[in-house]
Amino acid sequence: MTCYNRREKTLRCLQALQEGWKKADSGLSLSVFLTDDGCSDGTADAVRAYGFAFPIHILQGTGDLFWNGGMINSWKAARAEGGFDGYLWLNDDTYALPEFWEDLAAADAYSVATYGKHGIYVGSTRDIETGAFTYGGFNYVSKVTLLDQLLPPNGTFQSCEAAHGNITYVSHEVVENTGIFCEKYWHGGSDHDYTYRAHKAGFPVLVLPRYSAECENDHIGKTRGHTSLPLKQRMKLFYSDRGYNMHNTLLFSRRCFPWRTPFVYLSGVIKLFFPRLGYGGYLKLRKHGI
Repeated sequence: MTCYNRREKTLRCLQALQEGWKKADSGLSLSVFLTDDGCSDGTADAVRAYGFAFPIHILQGTGDLFWNGGMINSWKAARAEGGFDGYLWLNDDTYALPEFWEDLAAADAYSVATYGKHGIYVGSTRDIETGAFTYGGFNYVSKVTLLDQLLPPNGTFQSCEAAHGNITYVSHEVVENTGIFCEKYWHGGSDHDYTYRAHKAGFPVLVLPRYSAECENDHIGKTRGHTSLPLKQRMKLFYSDRGYNMHNTLLFSRRCFPWRTPFVYLSGVIKLFFPRLGYGGYLKLRKHGI
C-alpha cells in the first residue's frame, strides 16, 4: 500500500481489511507494508495508534513517489522480508468485503488445478453509493485504440488480459518470473502493464467470482476538460500524469504493444493541437471498436 494525506480513508481501508481477515478465519498470516509518501495529516500516527491485529510496517517515502513509486517502495520491503506466498496490491480508498478472503483461497486452488500454476487474482470493486462496477479485470477489444471490455464478476472465475490494481493478488511464482512494477512509470499505468505482461507470459489472470471491495471511480472525465484550455496550458499537461500523460501512455505502448507507438504519439499530438477534433475522432474510433 501507499498513501498520501487520506488519513480517514487509509484507516477505513485497513479496518475493512482486518474485519474480513478475522471473519474468514482462514489461517492466513498477513503483514502490511505501507509507504507514507510525505503525509502531513498524521496518517502514519493514526495507523500506529489504532492497534491492528497484524503487523504494519510504515515506510517513509520521499514525498514525490506517487502511486507507482510508493507501491514499489512497499513491494521491495515486503520482498526483502521474504517468506510470503503472494502480495496483495491494495489502494487506500478501497474497502475489502468479507467474502474476498474466501474467494482468494478458492482462486488459488482453481488456478493450480486448472492451469498447473499460481497466478494473479483480480478483485472487482463497486461504487459505495450506487453499487455499479468501478475497477477490476478487462480484455482488449481493439489493439489499436485499446478499447477494453470490462469484466464485472459473474459468479465464475473469468480469465482476463489485464487489470486495475485496486485490490489484486500476485502469487510469489509470478513475482519470481516477472519481478515487480516497472520503475519508469510516474504514477498509474504499471498495474495494466504488469498484469498484461504476466498474461502474455502464460500466467493465469483471473477475476474473482464476487465483488471484493467497495471503491468509487475517481477517473471519470479526468482529461476531457482539457479541450477548453489554451494551447500553452495544454502543452504543460502533455506529459503530466494529471493531463494527457503521454509519458506513461507511450511507455505502456513500447512495453506491451510496440507496433502502435507511432500511432499513439500522433494521436497525442492531434489531441494537443486540435483537442476537440482529437478527442472526437478518438472516441468515435473507440465507439466502433477499431
